[in-house]
Amino acid sequence: MRVRSIDMNDKADAIGILAEAFRDDPIMNWISDKPGFVRLMFDVTLPVFLPRGCCYMTEGGEGAAAWLGPGERLKWPFTLVNVFRMLKLIGPLAMIRLAISGNKTERLHPEAPHYYLFAIGARRQFQGQGVGTALMKAVLERCDEARVPAYLENSREENLKFYLGHGFRVIDEIRFTGHAPTLWIMWRDPR
Repeated sequence: MRVRSIDMNDKADAIGILAEAFRDDPIMNWISDKPGFVRLMFDVTLPVFLPRGCCYMTEGGEGAAAWLGPGERLKWPFTLVNVFRMLKLIGPLAMIRLAISGNKTERLHPEAPHYYLFAIGARRQFQGQGVGTALMKAVLERCDEARVPAYLENSREENLKFYLGHGFRVIDEIRFTGHAPTLWIMWRDPR
C-alpha cells in the first residue's frame, strides 16, 4: 500500500478519515458523546499538523496519520473562535474534560526529541488490512535511520498489540479522572 505526504489541500479528506476512525474512541467519547464532536476536534487540531510535513495518507484514501517531528511541540489551537465552536457543540462540562485531558497529556509529554504520533486511523472497511502499518512505516523508518524515538498516547486496549508489534512499549497508564477510560502512554526506541 502506497503512502503519500499530505498538506492543507488534503485537509477535508484527512479529517473525514480520522473522524470516522475515531468516532467510537473511548477518550473522545468520554470528553463528549455529542454527534459532530470528533469531526470538530480534528477540524480544529489537524491544521496544526498539516503544514509541518509529517502527515500522511494512503494513496487510495483508506487511512491517514498526523505526526510532529523532533523538537516540535503541539500548540493547541484553541483560539476564541475555536473555543466558542467547541463550547456551542459540547457544552461546559465537556470543555472541562477536554482541558483536563489536554493539560495532563501535555505534562506527560517527553522532553527528549522524538516523533509524536497524534492520530492514525483507517476508514472502517479498511481496518485490519495493513493501512495502519503502511502509515506507521512512513515515519518509523525515518526514526530508525535518524536514531530518533517515537511517542504516542493510545486510547484503545485492542490497539496495544498493533503498537507493540511496531516496537512501542507501554511506559505509563493514566486516567484523566476516576471515571475516565485508560490511556496508554507508549514509547519506541529506534531500531
